[in-house]
Amino acid sequence: MAKPHAFLLVGLPHAGVPVLTAALEQHRDAIVAQGVRAPAKSVDEVFRAAVEVRREHRAWGLRRKDVEGTWSQLCRRVHKHPEPVVLGHELLAGASPEEIALLVDGLAGRRVHVVVVAARPDGRLGLFPDELDLASVLERWKQAVGSPDRLHVVVSDPAAPLGAWRALGRIVGFDADALPLPDPAGLEAPADAASLRLIAESGGGHVEHTELVEIAETWVDVVGAAGYDVVGDLRALVPVAEQTDAPSYDAREEVLTRALAEAVAEVGRLRERVRELERTQRKRSVRLPGVLVRGA
Repeated sequence: MAKPHAFLLVGLPHAGVPVLTAALEQHRDAIVAQGVRAPAKSVDEVFRAAVEVRREHRAWGLRRKDVEGTWSQLCRRVHKHPEPVVLGHELLAGASPEEIALLVDGLAGRRVHVVVVAARPDGRLGLFPDELDLASVLERWKQAVGSPDRLHVVVSDPAAPLGAWRALGRIVGFDADALPLPDPAGLEAPADAASLRLIAESGGGHVEHTELVEIAETWVDVVGAAGYDVVGDLRALVPVAEQTDAPSYDAREEVLTRALAEAVAEVGRLRERVRELERTQRKRSVRLPGVLVRGA
Protein backbone atom coordinates (compact mmCIF):
# COMPACT_ATOMS: atom_id res chain seq x y z
CA MET A 1 0.00 0.00 0.00
CA ALA A 2 1.32 3.44 -0.95
CA LYS A 3 2.17 5.79 1.88
CA PRO A 4 -0.21 8.73 2.41
CA HIS A 5 1.23 12.14 1.58
CA ALA A 6 2.22 14.97 3.93
CA PHE A 7 2.87 18.43 2.48
CA LEU A 8 5.04 20.77 4.57
CA LEU A 9 4.81 24.48 3.72
CA VAL A 10 8.13 25.89 4.94
CA GLY A 11 8.42 29.48 3.76
CA LEU A 12 10.09 31.65 2.60
CA PRO A 13 9.44 34.67 4.80
CA HIS A 14 8.31 37.77 2.85
CA ALA A 15 6.84 35.57 0.09
CA GLY A 16 3.19 35.78 1.18
CA VAL A 17 3.05 32.56 3.22
CA PRO A 18 0.97 34.04 6.13
CA VAL A 19 -1.94 34.57 3.73
CA LEU A 20 -1.74 30.91 2.69
CA THR A 21 -1.64 29.58 6.25
CA ALA A 22 -4.55 31.85 7.19
CA ALA A 23 -6.50 30.47 4.23
CA LEU A 24 -5.78 26.89 5.35
CA GLU A 25 -7.23 27.76 8.75
CA GLN A 26 -10.24 29.57 7.31
CA HIS A 27 -11.12 26.74 4.90
CA ARG A 28 -10.12 23.81 7.10
CA ASP A 29 -13.53 22.09 6.91
CA ALA A 30 -13.93 22.75 3.18
CA ILE A 31 -10.51 21.26 2.50
CA VAL A 32 -11.46 18.14 4.47
CA ALA A 33 -14.56 17.83 2.27
CA GLN A 34 -12.21 17.75 -0.73
CA GLY A 35 -10.21 14.87 0.74
CA VAL A 36 -7.30 16.81 2.27
CA ARG A 37 -6.73 17.49 5.97
CA ALA A 38 -5.19 20.57 7.56
CA PRO A 39 -4.37 19.22 11.04
CA ALA A 40 -3.47 22.58 12.59
CA LYS A 41 -6.54 24.03 14.29
CA SER A 42 -5.18 27.56 14.01
CA VAL A 43 -2.28 29.59 12.68
CA ASP A 44 -1.23 30.12 16.28
CA GLU A 45 -0.95 26.37 16.87
CA VAL A 46 1.30 25.76 13.89
CA PHE A 47 3.31 28.85 14.85
CA ARG A 48 3.90 27.32 18.28
CA ALA A 49 4.91 24.04 16.66
CA ALA A 50 7.44 25.84 14.48
CA VAL A 51 8.80 27.77 17.47
CA GLU A 52 9.11 24.50 19.40
CA VAL A 53 11.00 22.75 16.61
CA ARG A 54 13.26 25.77 16.09
CA ARG A 55 13.82 26.07 19.88
CA GLU A 56 13.06 29.80 19.69
CA HIS A 57 10.49 30.20 22.46
CA ARG A 58 12.68 32.68 24.34
CA ALA A 59 13.17 34.81 21.23
CA TRP A 60 9.39 35.08 20.99
CA GLY A 61 8.87 35.87 24.67
CA LEU A 62 7.35 32.45 25.36
CA ARG A 63 8.06 29.85 27.97
CA ARG A 64 9.10 26.35 27.01
CA LYS A 65 5.85 24.92 28.37
CA ASP A 66 3.90 27.30 26.12
CA VAL A 67 5.13 25.38 23.06
CA GLU A 68 6.28 22.01 24.37
CA GLY A 69 4.48 19.07 22.76
CA THR A 70 2.74 21.13 20.07
CA TRP A 71 4.47 19.40 17.17
CA SER A 72 3.78 15.95 18.64
CA GLN A 73 0.12 16.87 19.04
CA LEU A 74 -0.09 17.89 15.39
CA CYS A 75 1.60 14.67 14.32
CA ARG A 76 -0.90 12.59 16.30
CA ARG A 77 -3.70 14.26 14.34
CA VAL A 78 -1.83 13.62 11.10
CA HIS A 79 -1.68 9.89 11.79
CA LYS A 80 -5.35 9.56 12.77
CA HIS A 81 -6.53 9.69 9.15
CA PRO A 82 -5.28 8.28 5.83
CA GLU A 83 -5.94 11.41 3.77
CA PRO A 84 -3.16 13.73 2.54
CA VAL A 85 -2.31 16.51 5.00
CA VAL A 86 -0.96 20.03 4.57
CA LEU A 87 0.58 22.18 7.30
CA GLY A 88 3.49 24.51 7.87
CA HIS A 89 4.80 27.93 8.77
CA GLU A 90 7.35 30.31 7.28
CA LEU A 91 9.56 29.99 10.37
CA LEU A 92 10.44 26.49 9.19
CA ALA A 93 12.47 27.90 6.29
CA GLY A 94 15.42 28.47 8.62
CA ALA A 95 15.33 25.04 10.27
CA SER A 96 18.71 23.34 10.70
CA PRO A 97 19.34 19.81 9.37
CA GLU A 98 18.86 18.46 12.90
CA GLU A 99 15.55 20.30 13.31
CA ILE A 100 14.39 19.11 9.89
CA ALA A 101 15.19 15.52 10.86
CA LEU A 102 13.12 15.94 14.04
CA LEU A 103 10.22 17.36 12.06
CA VAL A 104 10.24 14.60 9.47
CA ASP A 105 10.61 11.89 12.11
CA GLY A 106 7.21 12.93 13.47
CA LEU A 107 5.74 12.22 10.03
CA ALA A 108 7.19 8.70 9.76
CA GLY A 109 4.95 6.56 7.57
CA ARG A 110 4.05 9.50 5.33
CA ARG A 111 5.51 10.38 1.95
CA VAL A 112 6.79 13.86 2.76
CA HIS A 113 6.62 16.71 0.25
CA VAL A 114 8.15 20.13 0.92
CA VAL A 115 6.61 23.29 -0.54
CA VAL A 116 8.80 26.39 -0.67
CA VAL A 117 7.12 29.63 -1.74
CA ALA A 118 9.73 32.03 -3.11
CA ALA A 119 9.64 35.66 -4.18
CA ARG A 120 12.29 38.13 -5.30
CA PRO A 121 15.17 38.20 -2.81
CA ASP A 122 14.72 40.59 0.07
CA GLY A 123 17.38 43.16 0.98
CA ARG A 124 17.38 41.77 4.52
CA LEU A 125 18.85 38.52 3.20
CA GLY A 126 22.27 39.49 4.53
CA LEU A 127 20.85 39.76 8.05
CA PHE A 128 19.29 36.31 8.18
CA PRO A 129 20.35 34.18 5.19
CA ASP A 130 19.15 30.89 6.70
CA GLU A 131 15.56 32.09 6.33
CA LEU A 132 15.76 34.13 3.13
CA ASP A 133 18.35 32.48 0.86
CA LEU A 134 16.36 30.13 -1.38
CA ALA A 135 19.40 28.07 -2.38
CA SER A 136 20.35 27.50 1.27
CA VAL A 137 16.78 26.59 2.27
CA LEU A 138 16.45 24.09 -0.58
CA GLU A 139 19.84 22.53 0.18
CA ARG A 140 18.76 21.80 3.76
CA TRP A 141 15.21 20.71 3.04
CA LYS A 142 15.96 18.42 0.08
CA GLN A 143 17.21 15.83 2.58
CA ALA A 144 13.63 15.53 3.88
CA VAL A 145 12.11 14.31 0.63
CA GLY A 146 14.53 11.83 -0.93
CA SER A 147 13.37 12.68 -4.45
CA PRO A 148 13.65 16.14 -6.05
CA ASP A 149 10.19 15.94 -7.60
CA ARG A 150 8.75 16.04 -4.06
CA LEU A 151 10.36 19.40 -3.38
CA HIS A 152 8.01 21.98 -4.87
CA VAL A 153 9.12 25.56 -5.56
CA VAL A 154 6.29 28.04 -6.06
CA VAL A 155 7.26 31.40 -7.57
CA SER A 156 5.12 34.00 -5.83
CA ASP A 157 4.27 37.67 -5.98
CA PRO A 158 3.51 38.63 -2.35
CA ALA A 159 1.31 41.48 -3.59
CA ALA A 160 -0.85 38.99 -5.53
CA PRO A 161 -0.94 35.76 -3.48
CA LEU A 162 -3.78 34.11 -5.41
CA GLY A 163 -1.28 32.50 -7.80
CA ALA A 164 0.59 30.87 -4.92
CA TRP A 165 -2.71 29.72 -3.36
CA ARG A 166 -3.76 28.07 -6.63
CA ALA A 167 -0.34 26.46 -6.93
CA LEU A 168 -0.59 25.07 -3.40
CA GLY A 169 -4.00 23.62 -4.21
CA ARG A 170 -2.67 21.96 -7.36
CA ILE A 171 0.28 20.45 -5.50
CA VAL A 172 -1.69 19.23 -2.49
CA GLY A 173 -4.92 18.27 -4.25
CA PHE A 174 -7.69 20.75 -3.44
CA ASP A 175 -9.59 23.28 -5.56
CA ALA A 176 -8.19 26.61 -4.43
CA ASP A 177 -10.46 28.56 -6.78
CA ALA A 178 -13.44 27.44 -4.69
CA LEU A 179 -11.79 28.75 -1.52
CA PRO A 180 -11.23 32.53 -1.56
CA LEU A 181 -8.23 33.99 0.18
CA PRO A 182 -8.75 36.10 3.29
CA ASP A 183 -8.15 39.81 2.90
CA PRO A 184 -4.44 40.35 3.65
CA ALA A 185 -5.31 43.73 5.17
CA GLY A 186 -7.33 41.96 7.84
CA LEU A 187 -4.52 39.66 8.87
CA GLU A 188 -2.05 40.26 11.65
CA ALA A 189 1.18 41.64 10.19
CA PRO A 190 3.37 38.73 8.98
CA ALA A 191 5.87 37.71 11.62
CA ASP A 192 9.46 37.79 10.46
CA ALA A 193 11.49 34.76 11.46
CA ALA A 194 12.36 36.02 14.93
CA SER A 195 13.61 39.18 13.24
CA LEU A 196 14.66 41.04 16.35
CA ARG A 197 16.83 38.19 17.59
CA LEU A 198 18.34 37.61 14.18
CA ILE A 199 19.10 41.26 13.59
CA ALA A 200 20.71 41.54 17.02
CA GLU A 201 22.88 38.46 16.47
CA SER A 202 23.63 38.89 12.79
CA GLY A 203 26.95 40.11 11.52
CA GLY A 204 25.47 40.78 8.09
CA GLY A 205 24.01 43.87 6.53
CA HIS A 206 21.44 45.03 4.01
CA VAL A 207 22.11 43.60 0.52
CA GLU A 208 22.28 46.11 -2.32
CA HIS A 209 20.25 45.78 -5.53
CA THR A 210 23.11 44.62 -7.78
CA GLU A 211 23.97 41.79 -5.42
CA LEU A 212 20.30 40.83 -5.11
CA VAL A 213 20.16 40.42 -8.90
CA GLU A 214 23.22 38.15 -8.79
CA ILE A 215 21.72 36.11 -5.94
CA ALA A 216 18.43 35.70 -7.79
CA GLU A 217 20.20 34.60 -10.97
CA THR A 218 22.03 31.98 -8.91
CA TRP A 219 18.68 30.81 -7.54
CA VAL A 220 17.34 30.45 -11.08
CA ASP A 221 20.32 28.33 -12.12
CA VAL A 222 20.31 26.15 -8.99
CA VAL A 223 16.57 25.48 -9.00
CA GLY A 224 16.43 24.95 -12.75
CA ALA A 225 19.19 22.33 -12.66
CA ALA A 226 18.01 20.43 -9.59
CA GLY A 227 14.92 18.71 -10.96
CA TYR A 228 12.52 20.23 -8.44
CA ASP A 229 8.84 20.66 -9.28
CA VAL A 230 8.65 24.35 -10.18
CA VAL A 231 5.37 26.23 -10.45
CA GLY A 232 5.76 29.64 -12.08
CA ASP A 233 8.47 31.46 -14.02
CA LEU A 234 11.83 31.33 -12.23
CA ARG A 235 12.96 34.46 -14.07
CA ALA A 236 10.31 36.38 -12.11
CA LEU A 237 12.59 35.96 -9.09
CA VAL A 238 15.14 38.35 -10.60
CA PRO A 239 14.60 41.94 -9.38
CA VAL A 240 13.75 44.53 -11.99
CA ALA A 241 16.27 47.19 -12.94
CA GLU A 242 16.92 49.83 -10.32
CA GLN A 243 17.43 53.53 -11.04
CA THR A 244 21.11 54.30 -11.51
CA ASP A 245 21.13 57.43 -9.37
CA ALA A 246 22.33 56.90 -5.82
CA PRO A 247 19.49 57.20 -3.32
CA SER A 248 19.26 60.56 -1.64
CA TYR A 249 19.86 61.06 2.06
CA ASP A 250 16.12 61.54 2.54
CA ALA A 251 15.38 58.24 0.75
CA ARG A 252 17.87 56.37 2.91
CA GLU A 253 16.43 58.00 6.02
CA GLU A 254 12.96 56.88 4.98
CA VAL A 255 14.13 53.27 4.59
CA LEU A 256 15.78 53.32 8.01
CA THR A 257 12.75 54.94 9.61
CA ARG A 258 10.45 52.32 8.12
CA ALA A 259 12.71 49.50 9.30
CA LEU A 260 12.79 50.97 12.80
CA ALA A 261 9.01 51.31 12.79
CA GLU A 262 8.69 47.64 11.80
CA ALA A 263 11.01 46.64 14.64
CA VAL A 264 9.10 48.72 17.19
CA ALA A 265 5.80 47.26 15.96
CA GLU A 266 7.21 43.75 16.30
CA VAL A 267 8.26 44.44 19.89
CA GLY A 268 4.73 45.65 20.59
CA ARG A 269 3.21 42.52 19.08
CA LEU A 270 5.48 40.30 21.15
CA ARG A 271 4.62 42.14 24.36
CA GLU A 272 0.91 41.87 23.63
CA ARG A 273 1.31 38.17 22.93
CA VAL A 274 3.02 37.69 26.28
CA ARG A 275 0.17 39.54 28.02
CA GLU A 276 -2.38 37.30 26.28
CA LEU A 277 -0.54 34.19 27.41
CA GLU A 278 -0.37 35.46 30.98
CA ARG A 279 -4.11 36.17 30.99
CA THR A 280 -4.83 32.71 29.60
CA GLN A 281 -2.63 31.08 32.20
CA ARG A 282 -4.37 32.96 35.04
CA LYS A 283 -7.75 31.75 33.79
CA ARG A 284 -6.59 28.15 33.58
CA SER A 285 -4.93 27.95 36.97
CA VAL A 286 -6.07 28.82 40.49
CA ARG A 287 -3.18 29.02 42.89
CA LEU A 288 -3.76 28.16 46.56
CA PRO A 289 -1.12 27.92 49.32
CA GLY A 290 0.93 24.86 48.50
CA VAL A 291 -1.63 23.63 45.96
CA LEU A 292 -2.07 24.16 42.22
CA VAL A 293 -5.58 23.43 41.01
CA ARG A 294 -5.84 23.45 37.23
CA GLY A 295 -8.98 24.32 35.39
CA ALA A 296 -10.51 22.17 32.69
